[in-house]
This record gives sequence, C-alpha cells and structure tokens, in this order.
Amino acid sequence: MGLAEICQERMRLLQEFSRTARAYADQVREMADLTIMGLHSEVEVVRRRCRAAWDKLEKARIALYRHEADHQCDLAQSFSPQS
Repeated sequence: MGLAEICQERMRLLQEFSRTARAYADQVREMADLTIMGLHSEVEVVRRRCRAAWDKLEKARIALYRHEADHQCDLAQSFSPQS
C-alpha cells in the first residue's frame, strides 16, 4: 500500500486528531502561563476552555481508534522497495 492508497477517512481522522491535540496543547500552555504570571482570576476561564479542548481531543482519538479497529487500516503494510 503506497501513500496514494492510504485510507482517506483514516487520513482525515488523523488530521483531526492532530488539530485537536495542538488546540489542547495551546490551552494547557495558556493556562500554565497565566498560573505562572499569577493571573489566577483568568485561569478558571482558560481551565474550562482546556477541558472543552480535552473533550474534543478525546472524541477525535476515539473516532480514530474505532475507525482503525473497524476498518483495520492501521495494520502495518509492506512499504518495502519494489524489487
């Protein structure tokens, strides 16, 4: 299976998982920065956004996991060079 043959749905789900992971990391970073700066009044707002980002990340992870389990497109394919 070559790159052109990669399951399109798996690719979409991987991109969504990557996007939501970055969004979650950004929220965690912002929460940490506010905490370090002592802006505790703003931390709670960011904490709620962080939780929402975590929920989206978990949904993306589960969707990817279920797709891979159902479709079995995560199984290692032979990428060896052609003889």
